[in-house]
Amino acid sequence: MVNPEDSPPVPADPLQLVRQAWQDVLGIDEAPLDTGFFETGGNSMLLVMLSDELSDLTGRELEVAELFRHDTVRAQARLLDPSYEPEAPAPVAAAAGRGRLLGSARRGRTDGVSAPGPQGSEGSAAR
Repeated sequence: MVNPEDSPPVPADPLQLVRQAWQDVLGIDEAPLDTGFFETGGNSMLLVMLSDELSDLTGRELEVAELFRHDTVRAQARLLDPSYEPEAPAPVAAAAGRGRLLGSARRGRTDGVSAPGPQGSEGSAAR
């Protein structure tokens, strides 16, 4: 077991450390802060590699299960340094994403309800 006093300190910006590790492991130019690892193109083997990379960079043994539960760059930065408070995501972007989801859900639900099929028309005429 590694003594915390012997471990190198977490860099001043754990967010950048985690982001760089994701970029290295996933082979991408810019890792999103609030998108899950698997949604960004990761898989189980790459998550193990990410765990190794972050452990090497921080000197802390990180469990794969911890990274799985904390699956975004931002959440993993907080995992490395609980006192670290990165900027929250912009509320406008989050609201826009929810709006798109709700809009899709409403369109899907509305299409099924308001667009009567042949049976709906015949049923009305038969009454």
